[in-house]
Amino acid sequence: MKRKTKRLWQIVSIGFCSVSAVLIGAMLSFYILIAAGASPELQSVWVCTAMTTMSHKYLATMFIPEERINEIMDENRVDDSAHDSIILNFNKEETEEETAGISEEETALPEPEPTYEDEGYTLLEDGIYVKEVSGSTWKGYVMLVENPMRVKLVDSSKQYSCGEKVMTMVANSGAVAGINGGGFQDGVNYDSNGGMPAGMLIEDGELIYPYVSDNSTVYNMIGINKNGALVLRHCTTAWALSNDIVSAVSFWPFLVVNGEGMITNGTGGWGIAPRTAIGQRESGEFLFLVIDGRQVDWSIGCDLDVLQEVMLAEGAYNAAMLDGGSSTAMVYKDTYINKPSLGHERWINNAFVVMPE
Repeated sequence: MKRKTKRLWQIVSIGFCSVSAVLIGAMLSFYILIAAGASPELQSVWVCTAMTTMSHKYLATMFIPEERINEIMDENRVDDSAHDSIILNFNKEETEEETAGISEEETALPEPEPTYEDEGYTLLEDGIYVKEVSGSTWKGYVMLVENPMRVKLVDSSKQYSCGEKVMTMVANSGAVAGINGGGFQDGVNYDSNGGMPAGMLIEDGELIYPYVSDNSTVYNMIGINKNGALVLRHCTTAWALSNDIVSAVSFWPFLVVNGEGMITNGTGGWGIAPRTAIGQRESGEFLFLVIDGRQVDWSIGCDLDVLQEVMLAEGAYNAAMLDGGSSTAMVYKDTYINKPSLGHERWINNAFVVMPE
């Protein structure tokens, strides 16, 4: 009996020492690589991730000097203030002037155009395709919507009191697919029910929020006009309503404007988290992008540079980030395409949806 007890204590002691060694090693690595800055890249990721949270900034401020934190945030910040998108026109009808002088032989044998399947997309239904994208530490999905007129913004049916899930908003609007949209007024512990929007909100050409249109407050608008063009602009609600914007939210930053990436230095400065973005090709196709995060066995998430890289790779001429984190969700009919970070959806305020053809 004494031998068994002694053996047991030896096993426990070895296990305790092993765990202690791992913990000490982890703490030492953290101090050297992140707190002391031996790895500027890891330190930058740590700071940006902590400083863009509501209540966990202390994870950076406890270990890293304020001066260094400010330096890192400035190095990675995206400045889209001087960039507004041109308004695209998808009218593909050729005029008589454009076709004049083209011989019958030239018009009779057009070159075959590549299909979306050639780009790696899988058909979900007529006009809607999906594709998995991934990197070494992240996984996500791109949904391509061929007809831009099918995309619109919808909001919670209980606006100003309670939000809804993307799945619910898709079903309630009669849509077939959707992603989470713009931000909303959240609690300090991310405990909002999504009932109050933040920034500009336009649905079906009507201003939902703020309550009264004005010509003084400038928003980062992610809008869609009556012709299906994605419009990224720093503007007032008055400008949006007078320029045929029928769907709009406010969020930042813009990722791609007129074919040009906005992130030219650093990673974007938002840290590692689940992400959502919306984009559009010059030929009109909408691109919905979600990247999962906070799931070590699946995907830890990404910063904004990854969103920009994916959007540019998929041919986006204009693209912007939407709300992310636990709000990130992509839905097709009654199925989640991605894996929401909480294991389930949270209630949010609005969503971009795809209507039936």
